[in-house]
Amino acid sequence: MFKSNEVQVSEILRHGAVDFMTGQAMDFVNFTDQSVDIHHFFPAKYCQKMSYDRHKWNSIVNKTPITAHTNRVVGGAAPSEYMDNIERDGHVTQEDLDRFLATHLVDVDAMRRDDFDTYFIERAKALLELISDAMGKAVTNRAGQDVLTQFGAALE
Repeated sequence: MFKSNEVQVSEILRHGAVDFMTGQAMDFVNFTDQSVDIHHFFPAKYCQKMSYDRHKWNSIVNKTPITAHTNRVVGGAAPSEYMDNIERDGHVTQEDLDRFLATHLVDVDAMRRDDFDTYFIERAKALLELISDAMGKAVTNRAGQDVLTQFGAALE
């Protein structure tokens, strides 16, 4: 699994990720000036309830920086539930929320369906592309036996 929180967070920030509710840029200034948390897209409490593999849901593939306030609103609910709550409470429209989430390189449709497996594979692929772009070369072995064992699918 991906191990380096610092590298992934740095690349997500440089990529242009924004806070889920405010649309505020999650840049290095806001990261240090505001109370920013590393959040699970599929929250730990929900993943434990669903008996998902801890090595997957607690990996960097399922994490991203957001403000502490947004993290408290998200809580431990399924993505579909917290997304509905954010929209219903008037924080943002569905279109804006989808756009904000997409800046974190996630499959928003899979999140709306609470489809962890699809979300996880697609996010892993997106992060590998981000890493590949940052390095200026391709990440290899994306369909090797070790990848298939750890992720359950090729990451091509």
